[in-house]
Amino acid sequence: MFSSSMCCLIVLIFTLSLIFPAFAQNTTNNTSSRQSIVDKALELDNELNPTITATLTGLSLTGASFLMSLTQSGNVGDKNKIHLIKKYFIKAFFMFLLCTLSLFVFDFIEILEKNIVLYVLLDVVITFLLFGIGVIYLARAAKLLYSTYGR
Repeated sequence: MFSSSMCCLIVLIFTLSLIFPAFAQNTTNNTSSRQSIVDKALELDNELNPTITATLTGLSLTGASFLMSLTQSGNVGDKNKIHLIKKYFIKAFFMFLLCTLSLFVFDFIEILEKNIVLYVLLDVVITFLLFGIGVIYLARAAKLLYSTYGR
């Protein structure tokens, strides 16, 4: 029980480190000023980029394809767990793929449009929602994979 919780914590920390990398302290920004929701959305628009989502898309697809060879060996209980893990990896793959595609589409729309506030807000909400769902599926797959083979 403790080891599976620790594995989930490590996956969560790794995912957060991909989203929010550590930077040196920036002294040029005035941190005491209050920002509007539009300014915050404009800042969040550049946090999630295709490099992060494409990497996780590849990771999910690699995990699912790796598990294809494991279904021939093992007992029935392990086969069912492997099948469920593959489903989680494939769901995570599609969520990250949709997130990457939506990033490209919204960035293209932002180039064409003059009034981008609505598109930036939609971009931030949709991409972070898809990314979050993908991370949840990836964490579930990691937890089940660890509980199956981490014994």
